[in-house]
Amino acid sequence: MVKWSLKNPHSDKVGIFFGNWQRLRRQQTLSTMNLRILIMLALVVGSANLWGQSKTADTTQTRTSKSQQTYYSISRSSEDSTRSIFNFKAAPIYVRATPFSIYTGAGSPKDRIAQSIELGKSFNVIDLGVAFGRNSLRPDTSLFLEGRVTMDVANYGIFANEMTIGAGRVFDKQGSLMLELTYSIMAQIAPRVGIGLTTGYYDFSSETTDSSKTFYGIYLRFGLLRTDSGGLLGGSNRGRGRPVRVGRPHRHGR
Repeated sequence: MVKWSLKNPHSDKVGIFFGNWQRLRRQQTLSTMNLRILIMLALVVGSANLWGQSKTADTTQTRTSKSQQTYYSISRSSEDSTRSIFNFKAAPIYVRATPFSIYTGAGSPKDRIAQSIELGKSFNVIDLGVAFGRNSLRPDTSLFLEGRVTMDVANYGIFANEMTIGAGRVFDKQGSLMLELTYSIMAQIAPRVGIGLTTGYYDFSSETTDSSKTFYGIYLRFGLLRTDSGGLLGGSNRGRGRPVRVGRPHRHGR
């Protein structure tokens, strides 16, 4: 009796082929997973090394650089975003001296030359200070005391444009009220020194008198530099001169 076999002679070869293909796919999947794990480990190790280097760089900074960063860090505290910028205790001190300014119009130079010195604190783009000076060079000149608010309006490289608004009192017989509006152009010539040209108006008024004077002058500012956006120069650039930028001026305001 003859037995007939229905088994396909090629089925064994097909099964072996698919078995080898499945094993190859599993090996490729495992290789891909291992490669991804190695890449992730490399990224983690690299990030840890960069973080360690940054911490080491911070510890090598000088005491002066760290102290100069105090206001930069405190003024940007997230505890109170509306008040942190005006942290009076941490704000750096500045001095602005006007050794020479002259009023326009007729008169003796002794009656037309005014001098003043201002002391205050810087809050990023704003200087708040008190100025003391005299309105002429005569011995019986009238002294004045004035509060001033100066804002850094625009920057172009080492140059800055500032606007000042002030109010005070003249110590004369009338006790005149003194109001000021001034515009100036300043250049940072050293890490903490700037020199500028200024022009503006003084308005004097009392119960019986009223006068307005235009003046031109020169002044010096001693204090921290500002960046091209007007903020106080901080971070790794503190203590260095303002970088000179070529291009269009950067304007900002509040």
